[in-house]
Amino acid sequence: MSAPTTAPGKPTSKDDRKKSKKKRFELSRRGRKLTLAIHVVTSVGWVGLSLSMAVLAFMGYTTDDAAVAKGVYYAMYVFDDTSVTVFSVAASISGIVLSCGTAWGLLLHWWIVAKWVITLFMTIFAWFVIHPIVMKATENTAEAGGAPPRPGWPADFLVWSVPALFVLLTAAAVISVYKPWGRTARGRRATVRPRRA
Repeated sequence: MSAPTTAPGKPTSKDDRKKSKKKRFELSRRGRKLTLAIHVVTSVGWVGLSLSMAVLAFMGYTTDDAAVAKGVYYAMYVFDDTSVTVFSVAASISGIVLSCGTAWGLLLHWWIVAKWVITLFMTIFAWFVIHPIVMKATENTAEAGGAPPRPGWPADFLVWSVPALFVLLTAAAVISVYKPWGRTARGRRATVRPRRA
């Protein structure tokens, strides 16, 4: 009788592959393309919305027309309360799924870490700082009538902070294209796996 080809208790290469698949979540080809499409569309949409918000913030800051100011800050409120929230959440979740479900990994490359720092900061800052200030500017100009608009300090804050957020989102998009800085220490320790195109 011939000796076994593997040591007792040692799994075969087929068993190894099965275990590695169980250990690691991986998107199917179709799932990866769908998630990538969602991520690209929502990320680009978020950038576009942030540019629109920046333009509106500038208009609200510079106008002397009460009706324009009222319309501008109300539009910012509507965008911020609906589209910006939906697009930022969808871009964030799809990005996490895409990172975890592909060979890129969530914490294996510095460009992904940088994107997630930017995304986390943007989401928290937009929800807990920008949104209340937009609401305050909307309230300040809602009853202006024909008098000069008086959005007050919220207009000063929004005119520089909203464009800064647009710049950060644009930087995240550029980082996604160039993928700089190589692997993290964790990424260097990880087993190199073939990456899908």
